[in-house]
Amino acid sequence: MGLAIYYPRVNLPGAKLSPAYEFGDDADLQLVGISQTKIPEVGRQVSHSEKPQAPVQRLAKSKSNTKDEDKPAVTPEETVVTKADSSIEESSDLRFALRYYKVSETVAVLDEYPLQQSPDAAQESEVLLKNILKALGINVDELQLHSESFIWPLAEGFTSNAGDTVAAKQALQGFLLGCGQKDGFQNLLVFAGLIDDLLIGPDSETDTRDYKTQNFDCFLTLTHSLHSMLSFPQLKKDVWHQLQALRTRIQEN
Repeated sequence: MGLAIYYPRVNLPGAKLSPAYEFGDDADLQLVGISQTKIPEVGRQVSHSEKPQAPVQRLAKSKSNTKDEDKPAVTPEETVVTKADSSIEESSDLRFALRYYKVSETVAVLDEYPLQQSPDAAQESEVLLKNILKALGINVDELQLHSESFIWPLAEGFTSNAGDTVAAKQALQGFLLGCGQKDGFQNLLVFAGLIDDLLIGPDSETDTRDYKTQNFDCFLTLTHSLHSMLSFPQLKKDVWHQLQALRTRIQEN
């Protein structure tokens, strides 16, 4: 700031006595250059918003600059740990809620809805469901929809040695098996969001979203949830396309 510090070597006339400062000879004073001062290294800290690069990613990046014979191999243990961590992240905190409806002697509906859905939103979903059923050729004029609920997890703190996703799939299949034995439907229409992977058909099927399932002895049709269609109306066109095989089966009965 342009300020110079002055230390008087003798007492000034009329001034208060100053403390006694001891100074060495000028020859004893040495200027220390910046280059002589060693600045301690500070370790780099990773913030919460930064994601450390995984070992496998660093390995893949370095491969471009190495020859094939110099490339380090990824051990099976590293691969197993990576897959296990990924599975834990994907299956943790799995929560969903479903409504099951018996629509007719041959058709039943399973609708996934938000856990905190308001009564008004539930009513809008029911109106949309009836419109879809009517378009499929089902008489809804006197249809009274009575739902049965399935909420996962079944209880707070529920754990399973099989893993959260596997346990949820087994519980859901048990619920649908009971509904099928009670109502005897031939077609199960599922409006899904989070539970897609729990009911998606095997790769051997021509259409994994409309296939004959042996578990429930019926055809299963999987499409977008009613809630998602209300939020994004452009999905209705995609849903109608996915329901054509079901529509043909209903009209044939």
